[in-house]
Amino acid sequence: MSNFTDFFPAAGGGGGGFTKQLKWTTARGLDDADYNNAASYTVNPATDLGLEDGASIGYFMVGSGFNAVSSDQAGSGGRIIQGTKIISNASTDLILTPGVGNNVASTISGGLTLTSASGVRFWGGRSNNSDEAGSASSGIMGYGAGGDARGKGPGMIETQHGWGNGAGQYTVASDGAILLYY
Repeated sequence: MSNFTDFFPAAGGGGGGFTKQLKWTTARGLDDADYNNAASYTVNPATDLGLEDGASIGYFMVGSGFNAVSSDQAGSGGRIIQGTKIISNASTDLILTPGVGNNVASTISGGLTLTSASGVRFWGGRSNNSDEAGSASSGIMGYGAGGDARGKGPGMIETQHGWGNGAGQYTVASDGAILLYY
């Protein structure tokens, strides 16, 4: 009888998907981020992430949410993009800039050029006093959720910076975030 490995050889040549994730947001972002102490960050794929030329990197980016546009409607969540890219030159720095304020895109420049400006957004809710009462959208994995017209985002007591959520009449839109998977 043959060995088990004759039938099921060990995987080789990489693969297996991403095993690590890091999150960057603004200085007023939540502690759930790995980095929340600056307006922008310089990340070197080779030295900071251990990547080589030709490696794949995954990204999830959300811009800052929108502020309320009227007293009966809340702002939508920040625009979201996600996907993978090939790092052609791992020694070229990436400049990560999470969106801050009202409807500002999160961007990556340098070794990659990405912006959340062309991404999808999720709508804010309307108050019960409106002709079109409705709930806020939940976003993707809680990121980019629409605000609640009563002044809070879905399930939020106050603005949670670093999630790109929209804002109601009495709150400020949430700053965005950049997540990298490698």
